[in-house]
Amino acid sequence: MLRFISERLIMLIVTLWVVVTLTFLLMHAIPGDPFSKEGKMPAVIKENLIKHYGLDRPLPVQYVSYLGNMLHGDLGPSFSSKTQTVNDIIKSHVPVSARLGLQALFISLTFGLSLGIIASLKHNTAVDYTAMVLAVLGVSIPNIVLAPLLIKFFAAELHWFPIAMWGTFAHTVLPSIALGMHAMAVIARLMRSNMLEVLGQDYIRTAKSKGLNSFQVVWRHTIRNAIMPVITILGPLSAALLTGTFVIELIFAIPGLGKYFVQSVTNRDYPVILGTTIFYSAVLISMNFFVDIAYGLIDPRIKVGLKEE
Repeated sequence: MLRFISERLIMLIVTLWVVVTLTFLLMHAIPGDPFSKEGKMPAVIKENLIKHYGLDRPLPVQYVSYLGNMLHGDLGPSFSSKTQTVNDIIKSHVPVSARLGLQALFISLTFGLSLGIIASLKHNTAVDYTAMVLAVLGVSIPNIVLAPLLIKFFAAELHWFPIAMWGTFAHTVLPSIALGMHAMAVIARLMRSNMLEVLGQDYIRTAKSKGLNSFQVVWRHTIRNAIMPVITILGPLSAALLTGTFVIELIFAIPGLGKYFVQSVTNRDYPVILGTTIFYSAVLISMNFFVDIAYGLIDPRIKVGLKEE
């Protein structure tokens, strides 16, 4: 198991390095510089700014310097914000995106798994059809459409929740639903199909013939095997939810990290682009790493394979 974890850690580090390198090169390949957007800036001031931030140095020197600073936890200053560094921006706004993502993840897992399990156990009944209609709607309606609909009905007309902004728990409900609905639908459909497949296996019939009650058969034998494909997609799905989405944060006026990522691309703020890309990539890669570890803990066949190696 230690060898398995070590190999995955090495892959994690190499993947993150590749992402940083490609982002750095592509970012500098765009014509112009971050200060061209300032308009009619005097040439002397522009030259001093470029020199101050080290943009006049050869690209390999900038790359090595950035990697060195990054390894020391310094993601550099922000060209757009004179009072905040990239570290400050991430520390200030990641908790907002993370809270939204965690609530969306809770909603998607709780309701997605529940709908999938119930639909499979009530196969070809009204409950099954209703659950799958909800799942199809969740997959079909993008959050850019769902979010305004939630605001219109539950905030503007029914006045159950605030329309936008961020503060109390009530402010988080609608954006969490809008963000987690698609993931919930994907999990529900996948769990239902896996459950139906597992319920038709011989060992399920054997378990029933041994006298196990329905709860034991479903919980001990069916769900544990059916949930494996769900865990497979949980890595990138969780990363997408935990980092939030730019659209949801924009619609609900949420002060998350996504807003700064979009602004950094528009402003060509190199350090913020790199810093937010590194953060998003690290979350995605880390979630995939934890999914690999979870596989080894849940699936006995993977444990056996590791022992044999």
